[in-house]
Amino acid sequence: MSKKITVDLPNHLITVSADGQTVRSIDDFSTGRQGHLTPIFSGGAVDPHRRERIHHSSRYKDSHGKPAAMPFALFFADGSGCAFHAGDPNLESHGCIHLASSDAEWLFNWAGKDPVALDILGPNPHLVGEAKPHPEIQNA
Repeated sequence: MSKKITVDLPNHLITVSADGQTVRSIDDFSTGRQGHLTPIFSGGAVDPHRRERIHHSSRYKDSHGKPAAMPFALFFADGSGCAFHAGDPNLESHGCIHLASSDAEWLFNWAGKDPVALDILGPNPHLVGEAKPHPEIQNA
């Protein structure tokens, strides 16, 4: 079975498919904040060696100063350290994709140990509309 996750950042939609057929769509999620944008790439994969039901960040802390929990983590194979994981879908991340706990658990179980292709399509929503006109054009 061919599995794939497509994250469409501009349209805020995750499409999960198997053998070319949509299995589930997810629109309740958050991505990276300004300065920590979710990486964009095509032809990537979920890291087959970094799928952790219970993971704690070695880099980021929670509000109590403890390593931040990243339940149901499926890391991107691009080396960024970013992952799909359970987190508040209303809070922007440091590049990860925060999913509601039920969606994160479902995605984690669906991926299993199988190869999973991954496309994260841009542009990143934070970059849309941020282009500033050239000063000569602006003053014309």
